[in-house]
Amino acid sequence: MLTSMTGFSRVSVDKDWGTLTVEFSSVNSRYLEVFVKSGRELASEDPLIQGAVKKRLNRGKVQVRVELSWASECRMGRINPDVLSSYLSQVKDVVLSMGDGSDELPLNGILGLPGVLDLPSASSSSMKDEISSVLADLTDRGLDELVSMREIEGEKLLDDISGCLEDYQAIVSKIGSLWRGCADNAFESLRERVQAVADRFEISMDEGRLAQEMTVIADKWDISEELSRTDSHIGQFKKLLDERGPRGRKLDFLLQEMNREINTMGSKVADAEVRWLVVDGKSLLERIREQVQNVE
Repeated sequence: MLTSMTGFSRVSVDKDWGTLTVEFSSVNSRYLEVFVKSGRELASEDPLIQGAVKKRLNRGKVQVRVELSWASECRMGRINPDVLSSYLSQVKDVVLSMGDGSDELPLNGILGLPGVLDLPSASSSSMKDEISSVLADLTDRGLDELVSMREIEGEKLLDDISGCLEDYQAIVSKIGSLWRGCADNAFESLRERVQAVADRFEISMDEGRLAQEMTVIADKWDISEELSRTDSHIGQFKKLLDERGPRGRKLDFLLQEMNREINTMGSKVADAEVRWLVVDGKSLLERIREQVQNVE
């Protein structure tokens, strides 16, 4: 089973003090990157959320958004009478000292001064422990849903990758079959051309030397090693697909090796049909590579 690095989840809960929502989104990344945005009131919970994510996931760029929406009765601020009284006294003294005869005090402005209006805050309320516990539960639920979605996406990736890999294996097998015939024909054609040149100029050929040179040339056309290594890479690739745990980097490495082998085949064999098969094979490898970029 493969696990994708792409996923999304959103969970929330309603309480007397308001609504708490946690949203997870993840995309592919070379390493595990976790970014938490919880706001000033819940910033102290960020390390705990990051730790929970790192225990469940291995790779991917994960963004976590935490939103706390207070209930209307909690959203209303409370006036601190002692602070307000102190401000009013100071403002009244200033107004009287100006001697403009005005008895009106700028109450709206005073309410905005620091300490006059106590706004709801998770860090200072008695609900801190409850909010922290609820957030931990929501984080676990959200991660469960995120992992589930990543596994579903991974199954789709596995189907597509497996299909492309079977097609690629068929192309490599066909290249191997064509190459054997092409090599024999090219070898015989070269021998005939050499013989024709020798006859034209009435040159006596050393059969032993000719055989030696032809063997060297034949080695340059030989792709048996590339075919053998490719079969080994495909076998390892299939084995990795059946394993569990993070495998994206290993799969990507095998694809690089497979691409190197088929490039060598294309450079060694001059047959047009083989060249087109090489192009088709490289296209399949590129499609597999694009899918593997999303594998954890």
